[in-house]
Amino acid sequence: MRKNDARQKLADFLKGPNGKKIWIAASGVFLAAVCLCLTAVITHRRNAAEPPKTVAATPETTVSETTTATTETQTATTTETTTKKPAPKPVGTTKPVEREEPALPPKVTQNKNENHPIRCLNVPFIDQRKKYPTGCESVAAVMAMQYYGMPISVETFIDRYLPKGTVPYLDAAGTRFGDDPRKVFLGNPYSEKGWGCYAPVIVNAVNRYIDKYKYSVKAVYGVSLDALCKQYIDKGIPVLIWATQNMKKAEPGKTWYITGTDETFTWIRPMHCLLLVGYDASGYYFNDSLQGKNFRYSKSSVQAAYKALGMQAVIISDTPALTTTKPEPTTEPETETEPETGTDPETGTETGTVTTPTETVTASGDTET
Repeated sequence: MRKNDARQKLADFLKGPNGKKIWIAASGVFLAAVCLCLTAVITHRRNAAEPPKTVAATPETTVSETTTATTETQTATTTETTTKKPAPKPVGTTKPVEREEPALPPKVTQNKNENHPIRCLNVPFIDQRKKYPTGCESVAAVMAMQYYGMPISVETFIDRYLPKGTVPYLDAAGTRFGDDPRKVFLGNPYSEKGWGCYAPVIVNAVNRYIDKYKYSVKAVYGVSLDALCKQYIDKGIPVLIWATQNMKKAEPGKTWYITGTDETFTWIRPMHCLLLVGYDASGYYFNDSLQGKNFRYSKSSVQAAYKALGMQAVIISDTPALTTTKPEPTTEPETETEPETGTDPETGTETGTVTTPTETVTASGDTET
């Protein structure tokens, strides 16, 4: 009876207000013990899952991390530098947490600029548009001569050394006659009504001025532009070439009888003479007296225009034409005679106008350059 009474009293006590407090306290102690055990287990597994790492700290709070899983070769000159980030904590899993791969830097490629000249000579530039609207050949020759230090102006070259003749004209019967542009300049380089000339005329004019014991000049035909670059530009020698204005498509112009012969000549327009000074992988550079210094054209356009004008070029160099001993000057220097000049083109029967800078001449309703 006593045991049953004791049990009854304990049950009544636990059901009372004080008994409830004891139950709450006991439950709290039990739950705290369970939480401590779970925390210990999770911490142990997390530490076991983290891979070892080596960290070298820097003042800027960045680190260079080297691990078996994350080390990668970027480039020969680039090393991996990333901002230190703590590894994410595992939550609700017993698997090791995989670390994020570092972001790769942008691919480093060599900057290839095809427009960068492989070789470009520094040749004095002369603009023809104001004073010599049709004098491109003379201007190109003088730029090359000044490159070698020859003290000559375009005016002196034209007035004293360039042979000149008449532009094509119609006679009373309507037949067109004119001089040979391979022997004289057709018209007047100072006039918009002038036409032009070919390589032999410039060779003749330059030869009348240069000291052949110091310099030489020659015309070359049928040599490719790439070959001219290798043979001359690479050796510091600029080259006069005949092509078209702005490398436009060449077209046949007027045809005439060369005065005093039965031979006919057909003009190619819009003809232009430029000084080749450099090149790159896909283009050529010119001192273009209608455009500017070191002006670039694509290789394909230059090759087409150059071929249309007969692949003719003139080379002025500082290689002596004469290798014998130069004779001593005489006491009385020879008086230099003025070269003969041809008839002014404006005296012909044709009249016309030209728009600069295309060196275009209109004669009897037709346009020529």
